[in-house]
Amino acid sequence: MLYPKAMRFVVLFTFVAIANQVNASDHNWRKHLFDFNVSSLNFETDVPVESNVQTVPMGAMEPGTIGSMKIVGKVAPTVDGPQIETTIMAYELLSPPAALPICKYEAEIAGYTPRSIATSPDITEAEVFATQSENGKPKSAILSQCFSKGKNALAIHFIVNIVGEPTKETAKNALVELDAYSSTFLKNLRFSDGKQANFGDDMQPVSLRIGERKIDLQIPRDWEVPINDFPGRLPAELHMVRRSGGKDVGLVWLSVQEMKEKPDLETTGAAIIRDYFVKQTPDADSPILLGGNENSALSENGVANREFRFSVKNRKNEDVGVIDATAVWTDGRLTVISHWSIWAEASRRNEFFSRLPGVTTYNLVRTAVLEVPL
Repeated sequence: MLYPKAMRFVVLFTFVAIANQVNASDHNWRKHLFDFNVSSLNFETDVPVESNVQTVPMGAMEPGTIGSMKIVGKVAPTVDGPQIETTIMAYELLSPPAALPICKYEAEIAGYTPRSIATSPDITEAEVFATQSENGKPKSAILSQCFSKGKNALAIHFIVNIVGEPTKETAKNALVELDAYSSTFLKNLRFSDGKQANFGDDMQPVSLRIGERKIDLQIPRDWEVPINDFPGRLPAELHMVRRSGGKDVGLVWLSVQEMKEKPDLETTGAAIIRDYFVKQTPDADSPILLGGNENSALSENGVANREFRFSVKNRKNEDVGVIDATAVWTDGRLTVISHWSIWAEASRRNEFFSRLPGVTTYNLVRTAVLEVPL
């Protein structure tokens, strides 16, 4: 385990936890400094003695772009050692990013299906375990660990392929080796700047008071806060806006009101979100509900909730993005948190990383207000 705040886990392709893990210390390991010419991302850790380690400098971000993303390191497996391929990606972005969306995106775009995810309470560190099948049989697995370091981020991907006949036993053996290898690599990892995952100095404080509860919210500096009327009395609203090129590209909104009786969250939540967005953007039509579901993390904590996704069109019937939202009723209060982005969710890197600042701020608000990592 790298840091106490990040949970470690491994799951079988059959989703049964692995027992009797092998000890990675059975292999010979040595210290290696991974230098990408980025002080916040450089780190030292253990690698197998005979492994071939390759690193390249990150390089400067080009002006006018949304950021720089690059494979900066690889650790090839040795002939006699663990058959784990390690790939390291580095990111330089315009705004501090949440770690989990990056980890999950990279696994999915590579053709893997996430099976388990974990994130630290401050959302700066995350882990994703994902699998890949062929004709219904296990083919490969990936364990990805991601770190936010200010406006930079680092993703370390450990990949194991099923060798030979893809039986339950070969899959189990491969995953045991994957867990043992990644655990040793990560537990000995130390960043050269001496700092754990963090958002650095690129954040601004936003103080909220909900009843007797005070929340010291931190959001990236590239968001404006035109409205914050959370002095303790309810109802209250928080409006946050992100602009690019002179136009709004993201909105994050928080609303809390007293509501003694539990409402129909699907109906009430959807109506509140539509009403808010139309009032804020008069050139847009009423958002169209695409779907809804319960958030398992909230439900497991006994919190009544509903999540939504809406598509948005303007008066000219042109697509102008999507809205993701969460409605929660607890302790006689209805809380609604929504995020509009001009960019719809897509597999293309430009759209994903353009959308990421809004996703990050939305998750920061949800985690702080709802007190559950999501």
